Amino acid sequence: MWLKPYPLHADEGTLSPIEERLIRWFVGLSLLLGGLVLLAEAVAFGTLQAAPLWAVLLAGIVMAILAVFTGIAEGGRRTPMAPASAWIASVLAAMLWAHWDPLGAGHAFLSGFAAIVAFGTGIGILRRQLWAWPVAFASVVGFGPVVLLIAPIPFGVVAGGFVLFLANIVGLLALHRSYFESR
Repeated sequence: MWLKPYPLHADEGTLSPIEERLIRWFVGLSLLLGGLVLLAEAVAFGTLQAAPLWAVLLAGIVMAILAVFTGIAEGGRRTPMAPASAWIASVLAAMLWAHWDPLGAGHAFLSGFAAIVAFGTGIGILRRQLWAWPVAFASVVGFGPVVLLIAPIPFGVVAGGFVLFLANIVGLLALHRSYFESR
């Protein structure tokens, strides 16, 4: 018996415009909400209050630079690779800084910066910006779970976060084809 290749028909396996919009809104809003929760946790645990002012300002400056770079790179038929790589590399650099910084400023930077990245990526997903899909995927399969595992939060919150990450992973994979097809 021969198996038919996927998809069986040209239109099979694609999302309807309503399905695509609902999934995009679910993923985008979860990232927006996740960013706000991360920020609230950083405030609740005193990470941002105890942080040196320069670390908090640096997070805002790096974010502004990323936003400007992303805005410039989005024009025309350019690839989303450069802005997506910049966002992902900046989070990885912040995670390294937090790990190796004995003074704690890296943790404060990461606390604020991760929240801003999640929030900005949520906006990018809602606006269907191409750079946002890889950043969102990296966030829900990598950055987010790592932050959940190292944060001093109750097990129920960690479990709920992992369920939400799993739902976002499925949503992002479902969006992949419709997200990157020609507009």
